Amino acid sequence: MKKPKVVVGHNVSYDRARIKEQYWLERSGTRFIDTMSLHISVSGVTSYQRILLKSNKIEEEDESWKTVSSLNSLVEVYNLYCKKKMSKKTRDIFVEGTLSDIKSDFQSVMKYCSNDVVATYDVLKVLFPMFLERFPHPATLGGMLELSTAYLPVNNNWNRYIEDSMQTYDDLDIERKMTLVRRADQACSLLHKEKYEEDIWLWDQDWDVKYLKVKKKNSAESDKVPEESTSKKLKKDDDHDPLEDKFKYLWKTKDNIGKIKPVVPGYPNWYRKLCNRPDSTPEWIPGPQLISTSMQITPKLLNLTWEGYPLHFVKAKGWGFLVPYSDDMDMERKLPLKQLLEKCPLSTNKPKEGPGYDSIGLISQKVEENLMRKEFYSRAKKDRTNKSYTGTGLWCNTDIEDCCWFFKLPHKNGAAYNVGNPLSRDFLAKFSENVLAGDTESAEHVLTIARKLSYWRNNKDRIMEQLVIWLNQREVPAHLQDEEVTFGAIIPMVVVCGTLTRRAVESTWMTASNAHPERVGSELRGMVQAPKGYSIVGADVDSQELWIASLIGDATFAKVQGGTPFGWMTLSGNKAEGTDMHSVTAKAVGISRDHAKVINYARIYGAGQNFAERLLKQFNPSISDAEAKRKSLKMFDMTKGKRIYYLKKEFAFDFPDQPYNKWQAFEIAKSFGKNVAEMFEKPMWIGGTESAMFNRLEQIANENSPVTPFLNSRLSRSIEPKSLSDDRYLPTRVNWVVQSGAVDFLHLMLVCMRWIMKDRGRFCLSFHDEIRYLVPEEHKYTAALAMHVTNLLTRAFCVQKLGLNDLPQSVAFFSSVEVDTVLRKDAQQDCVTPSNPHGLEKGYGVPHGESLDIYKAVEKASGTFECWYKDEDEMKK
Repeated sequence: MKKPKVVVGHNVSYDRARIKEQYWLERSGTRFIDTMSLHISVSGVTSYQRILLKSNKIEEEDESWKTVSSLNSLVEVYNLYCKKKMSKKTRDIFVEGTLSDIKSDFQSVMKYCSNDVVATYDVLKVLFPMFLERFPHPATLGGMLELSTAYLPVNNNWNRYIEDSMQTYDDLDIERKMTLVRRADQACSLLHKEKYEEDIWLWDQDWDVKYLKVKKKNSAESDKVPEESTSKKLKKDDDHDPLEDKFKYLWKTKDNIGKIKPVVPGYPNWYRKLCNRPDSTPEWIPGPQLISTSMQITPKLLNLTWEGYPLHFVKAKGWGFLVPYSDDMDMERKLPLKQLLEKCPLSTNKPKEGPGYDSIGLISQKVEENLMRKEFYSRAKKDRTNKSYTGTGLWCNTDIEDCCWFFKLPHKNGAAYNVGNPLSRDFLAKFSENVLAGDTESAEHVLTIARKLSYWRNNKDRIMEQLVIWLNQREVPAHLQDEEVTFGAIIPMVVVCGTLTRRAVESTWMTASNAHPERVGSELRGMVQAPKGYSIVGADVDSQELWIASLIGDATFAKVQGGTPFGWMTLSGNKAEGTDMHSVTAKAVGISRDHAKVINYARIYGAGQNFAERLLKQFNPSISDAEAKRKSLKMFDMTKGKRIYYLKKEFAFDFPDQPYNKWQAFEIAKSFGKNVAEMFEKPMWIGGTESAMFNRLEQIANENSPVTPFLNSRLSRSIEPKSLSDDRYLPTRVNWVVQSGAVDFLHLMLVCMRWIMKDRGRFCLSFHDEIRYLVPEEHKYTAALAMHVTNLLTRAFCVQKLGLNDLPQSVAFFSSVEVDTVLRKDAQQDCVTPSNPHGLEKGYGVPHGESLDIYKAVEKASGTFECWYKDEDEMKK
């Protein structure tokens, strides 16, 4: 098994997961090269380009990129590199057919498999030299080979985890449904004396009732009484029940009911829609069993309000709420205005009406309140509420029964979208803020359960479909053969370069969240558990992408780390003291640190101001467009700075040699009949904490052949600039510089750890900026120290490649390396969740691990390094 071998395949991780030797605990010498990953690295496409390739209807002016790129399937890749066609129709037999189908058409399917192998080989012959040319550093290929060996050990606790998660999910789902069923049953009581006409939520529902139709009987039959003597005459035995004869006439009354029986007769129509027919399922249960939080009636049954106003649904507008503007009780209407006014009295803050309402003075006042002029004029034309409502609802010019305005609930994507369900995940935060509330405890209870169920509902299929191979006694090391525990493994199907930025992709494990006390099944990572005698050692790379981005700016601007404001905050900023980048941004703009963190990363990845506005609207749907624009402008001015243009030398004599903004540059170029690129140099950023960094990133992104600063990895051919003026994909290329630089960083770490540890550890998995190894227990502290040294060497390499010769100690080593027996993020985390209420320690007998900084790691490893580069026999000598 130690003999080095290379297996080549297209999406080869699928094939690797079906090789039994890969599940053995001992690391094999086989490595896997994925031609799909090679193709994505060399000729991968953006998500927008993928849409264009899939659709033949959309055309662009410049489609030259289509000649050097394609989709990722073997058919498309083979056609791109080999200029030949191939068919995959026979594959359907493996997917949809049976073993008998394969046997009956054996020669055909074997020919198909052989053709696939030949096609993959032909692709490799063309593609692999291209890959080596565009990615010349051996650490790139070495890192990809190491990523392809991902391995996750599990044991009996895996099955227990799935059973507990399913049981907890089912229990909570039943509890949620029963709460809604009780609310529906209680609402039916409003049918008596037509009380529903006074309910401000259910007044517009269908309260018509369908009754049972009974056949008419003649009077003789109706007066007939069963003879008691009949039962007396019958011979009594032990098995006969005398009550059966006594009430036999009652059973016959069912014949009086018509053949067509309505569902739940005597109940209102809205309730009947929530009930199953008795003959619909063998496990039929009476009552509104179809009810759920996604049904339109549910928010009304829970008496939900927005800012105190009752929720209402309008078909063309979605969900909103009613704001009364009239107290005229004389008009006949269905809406219970009296009850609505009792809950929501008319506003007393109405402005004086008169000819001055739309005056210039009031417009000026609005503008001073930070409302954009465009937004004000738009509202002034449409909003006829006269300031009777000033909340966060969206005016949509809808009048309900000449007494109420209907305001739409704010949607995270803007006013053009309607809210389809106020009980969805996007509105959960509004319950804690009491903006969205319920008149009863049922609403809060239902939403609490919904939060708990969301993770397992979204992930259970992927988790339960994991291919777990259980090992028999002969396939495990000798010291585990007498254990009562069953050992197994999962081979994650990792595409080692799955995106344009060469990030590894995997659908379950690389997107797994950390354990959360309100998420069923979120202890998933804690179920990857090392066998007895082994440990899982790893670390989280601190602010990896922020450090890379700031390093690029520092190296260009000041030739010393921390030479720019951004670099200084990255090196010395402290979250506790509020001096880190995210805290500083949050304070300056007036948003939470978590929201500032998301927007900061989005900006560094190349997102613009409009994207920041949309994020702010998603974080807080109640914020106005003007406020979102103001905050995003302030944030970008403070961080990215202002964009300026300098005239080219040949035009410098006609105008002052000074910086011009975008509009000034446009007007000057227009006056000469030229475009901005012809008269001005490439624009620059000034005045922001990140200006130096963005200037350098854009400089790299605009090169004819952009390469990463660390390993000289090339950009995909599909978005390489055709000329210096081509900035159509500039944000994507800026994003690529940082993210692909982070991939270089990961590849360097993987190669360095393999060089240090050799075969004393096995790579488990990399989670974005985390890395984990499975190592024998006697080497766990050595592995922890190796992790620290790997970080030191990798960062030193990156710093040196950018022309710097210093590496601050604050980033030289990991803040901590986790030495644990499970795959959790923090060794001290007990992973308490609704499905694991006792935690890992009490529930599964998994003790807490250790978190070692560089000083503790040196102490635990006894400060010895010899075992890294000498064999044990040499050490004994």
